[in-house]
Amino acid sequence: MPTFSSAEQIKVICTTTTMKYFVEEVGGARVDAIALVQPGICPDHFDVRPSTVSEINTASLVVYHGIEPWLDSMINASENKDVKKLLLNGPWGTPPLAKAKINSIKEALIEIDPKNKTYYEKNAADVSKELDTLNEEILAEAKELGTSDYKAIVMAWQKPFSEWIGLEVIEIYQPPETLSVQTVQNLVVKGKDEKVAFVIDNLQSGTTFGAQMADEMDGRHLVFSNYPEAIPGTDTITEMIQYNADQLFSSIKEAQNESKEVAQLKSDISSISNQLVIFQGLSAILLIITIALGAMLYKRKN
Repeated sequence: MPTFSSAEQIKVICTTTTMKYFVEEVGGARVDAIALVQPGICPDHFDVRPSTVSEINTASLVVYHGIEPWLDSMINASENKDVKKLLLNGPWGTPPLAKAKINSIKEALIEIDPKNKTYYEKNAADVSKELDTLNEEILAEAKELGTSDYKAIVMAWQKPFSEWIGLEVIEIYQPPETLSVQTVQNLVVKGKDEKVAFVIDNLQSGTTFGAQMADEMDGRHLVFSNYPEAIPGTDTITEMIQYNADQLFSSIKEAQNESKEVAQLKSDISSISNQLVIFQGLSAILLIITIALGAMLYKRKN
């Protein structure tokens, strides 16, 4: 295992911006983290460049999701036979899931650079505390808005986040290009039958399919991101999670306001209807009185 001087950084190759964030949060100034895949695309679709091999040549650690079919061939093609690999598979888009990844990164960096164990532990504790705070704040707002009252059909990669925030996920769908016509039809029928409120796409998997399906079932279409930096203002995992939560909360508030407006309109219509009934009753009484008075006057004249 190589040793590092106090001024020397540990070079870490991260397949995505998600992994880069985790490494930088824990490693701080002790690491030089490089993300290979742009945040707007899925790692599975990454076009490998010759420079990728060059980057791996001088790296001490490669952190990956397990959905990169090209990674092993790139490592084998490099001259770096001692590079350590850290697999962080599974979802990461909620504070509890992100904390688990942070802990794994901490342990890997301590193994590579044990002299700075205290530094990595402190950084991991700090970001974990930030994630705990975020977890409490978002779930409190979710409870206040009643997210559990809403049903959703969700792109599979966004199921963990959607369930964590309280939505009732009645169905998931895989990447749109893998779906049959029958599968799509079944999703739409189920969405209509269940009165689904939201169809949630994963940005990196495409957004057209979810929008079309939401339109067919008269639901609302939302797009969540799985990677930091894919959307302006989401440079960190915490910002990405907050962004996704805000998309849902804003849509729920909008739906609730619309429901209030509809309820008020119905109340106004009911009030007008009641007033009309009263007016019609008074008109009938007035007509009867008028007829009676006319009859009395007629009798007097005769």
